[in-house]
Amino acid sequence: MQVGIRGRNVKRTFRKNLAEMTSYTTRLKGAEQILSGFGWIALVSLLVLSFLLIKTMGLTGAGLLATLPVVIVILSYLWRKPKAGVWIALVMSFLASGLTRYLEAPWGLSIDILLTLSWISILLNSNVKVKWKHARKDVVWLSLIWFGYLVFEIANPNGNGLVAWFYAMRGIGFYQLLIIPIIFLLFREEKDLVRFFHGLIILSLFGTAWGLKQQLLGVDFAEYNWLYNENHHEEHVLHGVLRVFSFYSDAGAFGASQAMMSMLCAILVTGPFSVKRKGIYLFCALVFLVGFAISGTRGALAVPLAGGIAYLVVVKNFKLLIAGFGGMLIVFCILKYTFLFQGVEQVRRMRTALDPENKSLSVRLENQKIFGHYLADKPFGGGIGTAGFWGARFNPDSLMANTATDSWYVKIWAETGVVGLALHLIFLGFILGKGGHRIMTMHDPRQKVYACALYACFAGVLLASYGNQVFGQMPTGIIMPMMIGFLFLIRDRHV
Repeated sequence: MQVGIRGRNVKRTFRKNLAEMTSYTTRLKGAEQILSGFGWIALVSLLVLSFLLIKTMGLTGAGLLATLPVVIVILSYLWRKPKAGVWIALVMSFLASGLTRYLEAPWGLSIDILLTLSWISILLNSNVKVKWKHARKDVVWLSLIWFGYLVFEIANPNGNGLVAWFYAMRGIGFYQLLIIPIIFLLFREEKDLVRFFHGLIILSLFGTAWGLKQQLLGVDFAEYNWLYNENHHEEHVLHGVLRVFSFYSDAGAFGASQAMMSMLCAILVTGPFSVKRKGIYLFCALVFLVGFAISGTRGALAVPLAGGIAYLVVVKNFKLLIAGFGGMLIVFCILKYTFLFQGVEQVRRMRTALDPENKSLSVRLENQKIFGHYLADKPFGGGIGTAGFWGARFNPDSLMANTATDSWYVKIWAETGVVGLALHLIFLGFILGKGGHRIMTMHDPRQKVYACALYACFAGVLLASYGNQVFGQMPTGIIMPMMIGFLFLIRDRHV
């Protein structure tokens, strides 16, 4: 009994001494901190680290040391402001693909690091106050269940190993797991949602400007190398005309993002805002429409098509919905049965999407048959990281790696099987169903137009993902979980 009491007293004394030492260290300023015991330990450790880096890595190690102060400042800021990690991750989702053309580095992993650091700050920094009850949402639980299934896929005997799984699962479910709950915890004020919209608009305008530079002035040395030395010219230079890709991963991702942003701004124009603000939104909508056109992306047409229909349904404007269907029918007839505007390359390319003899469509259907035969006895799929880019990297000679998935849903089916595809569709269907119901019961006009813009973008991307892997491509792969979080946060206490 006395031993137990003595043990508790020792622990209490240790904690008290540690607290006093920490308090004393934090009160010290400048040179005083260096001369303290903790300062000497940190200084010696830094010298040892510097010696090892320069000895083993040479100039590269010296370069890493030069960036160390910047890294420390960023880490300190993220420790105090975890929201900043999410904002910077959004910026990197736009820039990462383009940066790799100029400097070969794993820029995409910076998104994972930033989001992880934000979570470390939330969990360990006592000065960051959150109410965990805010994250107890059905959409959070569904994202957790989906990620749990992805973890289960590690045991898939057909997979390419843990490293391939790690790289591939990030875009499929890991970002959703990290981002959706953090939106509920930290981004609870209307100004956060407005900043999100305006941040998207500014970054996308930058993308449009870069795309127009490519269209009018041509590509630079790094983009030229990417097109011709890395074999991307066949899909981006058609009949001598460049399909503009800006600093995105490809023209498909650029076109889909620009179409989504054009629709988002067009919906915001209908909101209860000032004339000046509406004018800015309208101007941006037209600029993004130009960006969509110069991308030459046929599949991105699905974004305004599905998004527009979803918007008209949730606002219950059935007269305009009928008129919209009439307009779409006219456009369909012009593209399908006439040769109007045939001199415009973008129109010619969109017209090929309606050709039943289109070679691209027949190849996609044939690939789906190949997957069907291969997956007939694999209800859990071929394993995450076995198809597409990661499959080609980790197992280039496999059938999965050499059969193009094209569609986002085909990718999910190929890697996670019919069971995984069903779970994924349930998750997406829940967001569509409950999100639409929430909007229909909203009465505040400002909240409603914000929610409609988010909902229409989500619906549009879902349909566009049938033809391409839009849902998981950057920057959409980060934008979508943020939109899901904000959609279900609107009408809560602060938003």
